Amino acid sequence: MSEQLMLYRREDNIGMVTINRPEKINALTHFMLQRLYSIVEEIRRDDNVRVVILTGNGRTFCAGTDVTGQVPEEATVEILRMKEKNSTEGKEPLWFFNSLPKPVICAINGPAVGVGAELTLHCDIRIASENARWGQIFVLRGLVPDTGAGTYLLPRIVGFSKACELVFSGEIIDAQEMLRIGLISELVPPDQLIIAAKKWASKFLKGAPFAQQMCKQLMYMGLERSMEAHREASRYCFQLSTKTEDFKEGIKSFLEKREPYWIGK
Repeated sequence: MSEQLMLYRREDNIGMVTINRPEKINALTHFMLQRLYSIVEEIRRDDNVRVVILTGNGRTFCAGTDVTGQVPEEATVEILRMKEKNSTEGKEPLWFFNSLPKPVICAINGPAVGVGAELTLHCDIRIASENARWGQIFVLRGLVPDTGAGTYLLPRIVGFSKACELVFSGEIIDAQEMLRIGLISELVPPDQLIIAAKKWASKFLKGAPFAQQMCKQLMYMGLERSMEAHREASRYCFQLSTKTEDFKEGIKSFLEKREPYWIGK
């Protein structure tokens, strides 16, 4: 059942992940989150997938967590257990995409609130349709942002003061405001959203996958390192990148004035 509610397919080198519960405004159950984790792990193991696009089906990206039914506690425990066992980070068990060593684009097709808003922050970049809305509504339910992204990643994306405003108020903002504050990188008409997302994916496909992997790791781990520790890690990754086949190909293709052919090694 969860396979139908959280869809995954590969289109060449792009992994397409779609929240598919439009009749329930794409509200998430724990079984859907469990399915999402399985998809992420499948993408992690598939070297043919170079870029990921996350979106929603219907008029809503994700209206939050489904609280209308009884959710078995065992499902939550199992998700956390699997993430703790398999996550390369060993922490932030519900941040699905940050430790995935591939660029992740969130195509926000409609309202994203609650955990839906959190999911958008788990992605590396966000674009949105003109129908998008976004809100950290947790305080209106007596809660804090459930995955911690709203209090950790959001201030780094839109600035500390603006993040405080959004989290403290629970205000839902429209797509124009999302663009103005830098929450999204592009705003497009609804029928152009997936086309635009694939254009972003094409940009990322031009880069060497192993270099992108190291860049992503450096950026996220850099959020909690000292400057000196970050310089040391960057120096190590730079030296490592010069020993790869992709580095040799990058130089060779430049000299030969052609597009590079990456092998990810």
